[in-house]
Amino acid sequence: MRKRILSIVTVFALCAVASAQTPEEIIRNMDKAMAAGGDKGLSMVMEIKIPIVGTASSTLYILGDKARTETELMGHKMITFSDGVTEYEYDTVDKELTIKDAKPNVNDGSEAELFSGILEGYDVTLSKETDDAWYLLCKKSKNNKEKEDPDKLDLVVSKMTNLPISLSTKVSGVKMVLRDVKVGVDEKLLSFNPADYPDAKIVDNRKK
Repeated sequence: MRKRILSIVTVFALCAVASAQTPEEIIRNMDKAMAAGGDKGLSMVMEIKIPIVGTASSTLYILGDKARTETELMGHKMITFSDGVTEYEYDTVDKELTIKDAKPNVNDGSEAELFSGILEGYDVTLSKETDDAWYLLCKKSKNNKEKEDPDKLDLVVSKMTNLPISLSTKVSGVKMVLRDVKVGVDEKLLSFNPADYPDAKIVDNRKK
């Protein structure tokens, strides 16, 4: 009986070792899972805690050159569309629609770039593990000369999907959290439709 129990324990131990992943493997698998967003799109929630003002919450939808952002702060909601050429910004309180040229070489989904290149710019360690997720501490490596890169990232990755559950950091002293990352965005959600805002006051700031 004792030998049988020991054999069972050994099998479970070997399975645990076989399924264990290094921090580098976890990040690489996360990158692969997020790469699917290139064709299917990505969505996520971004929260920024602004001193005195409060917390601004944004929901981001990204698919190729198209992006949609819904931002709420102190009861004020803004909806922004961009196709890389033109940007539409609708103020739900003032019911004002501002149309302007999109800024060149600017990706409206740049916040998602915080998830990319982690292994190249950070030293990653596994700080905690649960049945559902890996908790990773990413410290900026000495050879990372990018001044805009945060000094530290706290990353939580789902064991079920390999997608990020959350990423917390500070940018210019302001705390930022990216969470609820999902693959798959309906392109209709990203396309600006004037019929959806029939009562909007239009302000066209595009260069003629």
